[in-house]
Amino acid sequence: MFWIQLSTFVLFNLLILAMLTTQLPARAIAFTTGQHAGGDEGAYTVWHLIADIEAETREAAEQHGSEHEHPRIPPGFPTTGPDEPTGRHHLRT
Repeated sequence: MFWIQLSTFVLFNLLILAMLTTQLPARAIAFTTGQHAGGDEGAYTVWHLIADIEAETREAAEQHGSEHEHPRIPPGFPTTGPDEPTGRHHLRT
């Protein structure tokens, strides 16, 4: 009986030790910060990049504003029924 208890004790301790040693790298990674986090004053971060891209997009839209306007859709009721085929894919049967 003693040997069964001793071997069970040793095996459980080895299991616990194996679980702890495999978790050490994950804990070390969890405490590190990302490369863009904690930058010094004036560092170019992800937020600066997002703001620059939005500003370029806004600038491009202002320069080509009239060329890329969407056509106005006139208000009104459709002249065809919803169940009439139009030649396009039609989901209703």
